[in-house]
Amino acid sequence: MSPKQKLRRYFSNRDAILNSRMGGWLGEHLHDPEIWHFGRRAVAGGVGIGFFLAFVPIPMHMLMALLLALVCRVNLPVTVAAVWIANPVTVAPMFIFALKVGGVITHHEVQFSELHFDATWANVSAMFSQLWLPLVVGCLLCGAAAGALGNATVRGLWRLHLLHRLQQRRQRRRERARPDA
Repeated sequence: MSPKQKLRRYFSNRDAILNSRMGGWLGEHLHDPEIWHFGRRAVAGGVGIGFFLAFVPIPMHMLMALLLALVCRVNLPVTVAAVWIANPVTVAPMFIFALKVGGVITHHEVQFSELHFDATWANVSAMFSQLWLPLVVGCLLCGAAAGALGNATVRGLWRLHLLHRLQQRRQRRRERARPDA
């Protein structure tokens, strides 16, 4: 079964999305066939955008994924699904890693043992002022790297699958053309 057929099986509920409240809000933009196409470019672009947005440290990833999928004309369901690599289990390790990467790049390395959390506005504001620059830089760098890696991986795996199918097709032709002895 080809990657396109597998993706269509999992994301075949296009009509339900188009007829929902969001479908009315976005109007004609959701009727663009390009954002529902399961081709190599559309799927790889959706994975790349979704992985990038997973590292963006602001809420409403799904809405941002929807809007960017429409603007970039990549596969919408794949983009929204790819954002979910940042889920309640993975989000803390992802952002801690991004904070460490940003700390190395900006030379503002954060020592977690020195951070003392107190639920007062002054303490949260002081902690945020210490963390925001390395976090934003790290998230952007890690997001760009994850997006590029996700896009390249999908394109590479898709290509390998196509080459494998081509090899199988050639093998079947050779077997049919071989005279029985």
